[in-house]
Amino acid sequence: MHHVARRIGDKAIWIAAATSNTDREAVAAGAADGLASRLGYPVYLLDIDPATYSEYYNVVSNRMLWFANHCLWSELDIDPFGEEELAAWRRSYEKVNKRFAAAVQEIADPSALVLFQDYHLSTAPMHLRRARPDQVIFHFTHSSFCGPEGLEPLPEEVARGVVEGLLGTDLLGFHVKRWVHNFLDSCESLGFKVDRSDGLIEFDGRRTWIRSYPIPIDAPALLKRAARKPSQRWAEHFETAGQEVLLVRADRTEPSKNIVRGFEAFGLLLDRRPDLRGKVRFVACLYPSRESMPEYRDYGQAVEEAVESVNRRHPEAIELFMKDDYDRTLGALMIYDALLVNPLMDGMNLVAKEGTALNTRDGALVLSAGAGAFEQLGEKSVRIEDPWDVAATVDALERAIDMPDSERRERAAGLKAVAHDRTPEDWINAQIEDLTSIQESGTPVTAPPF
Repeated sequence: MHHVARRIGDKAIWIAAATSNTDREAVAAGAADGLASRLGYPVYLLDIDPATYSEYYNVVSNRMLWFANHCLWSELDIDPFGEEELAAWRRSYEKVNKRFAAAVQEIADPSALVLFQDYHLSTAPMHLRRARPDQVIFHFTHSSFCGPEGLEPLPEEVARGVVEGLLGTDLLGFHVKRWVHNFLDSCESLGFKVDRSDGLIEFDGRRTWIRSYPIPIDAPALLKRAARKPSQRWAEHFETAGQEVLLVRADRTEPSKNIVRGFEAFGLLLDRRPDLRGKVRFVACLYPSRESMPEYRDYGQAVEEAVESVNRRHPEAIELFMKDDYDRTLGALMIYDALLVNPLMDGMNLVAKEGTALNTRDGALVLSAGAGAFEQLGEKSVRIEDPWDVAATVDALERAIDMPDSERRERAAGLKAVAHDRTPEDWINAQIEDLTSIQESGTPVTAPPF
């Protein structure tokens, strides 16, 4: 979005929250005033008090709503949320969403196109709609969307508030068709009128269109970064490590990524295939995520324990990196023989696209149906239909490692073509084109995703 905003210039305004004490001090000192000349467009930073922001971001957005959007309730054995979380929703999440809606009213023209981003701002569209009935409003959800079963453990006010908040838009965007379907299922479960053939929901006397916009990667920029010396040195390091086959994964250490089952599957593969022991090396480039949350700390520990379990049986089979190093990750992606991407549920998963764009060895992609990227890459990947099924993951890893060279080349070429097909500018421009069309004629240009 940065490149599109830069092209539009002063016609675009970026509204964001000041998320740290440093940010807040900078806002108070007027530092944001100089960003326009550096970025090419103005930035408006909201000064939100730390306690409110923490509760909004950590308790509601990244706990309640993230778990709901990714169907993680049973995976993490989480009890349904209750009065304490409902109070956080009312006290902080709604407060911040109203603040963003008020900022739009303050600085944006009523004829402007308004684009809200992600589940952190689910109710802001409806707050703005009530103040400005004719504003053209868009919301894009960058995560997956589980559907009614994901919303069910939430307090009813929260579940309904999320859906109704999003229906304050003229246009809703998700990465892929599956998340669109799941959102429509949620609308139907709440009694709203849904027209799947047109991708349309009717609520409160208004219509909301819903479309899928699969986000691409910036392949040229990625290749340029990977050509630099730090990434190349890491590629050389992994290539000369001695093993014949390199298996790679790159992820945030977070429960929806399903990292533990991936390690368990690799260990079971070595258990049953003595001929692969010492031949296959598994390099995992991970980095911690949301460490303030107990579920994430526990999952990080489970990841390390899973690696230790495999390495006790098969010494040095897995090399685990638990600190973010982008160049190291790029180096590994360039030379893998197989890339494991097995999330339980993921909005898109750009690693699947980045790996196939960068890889120079016709590496196989082992991809679960839980990844949004599966819609575009599944046909040429080694598929895991059920990411919860460790045995199925074992079989998929085995197929990827044993794949004949001719099949490997054919699949890799197809994957690479998808990864290079579109740009981030294409992605955001399609959304703006649809919003402009809605503003002018009432309907989007993009066809329904069905």
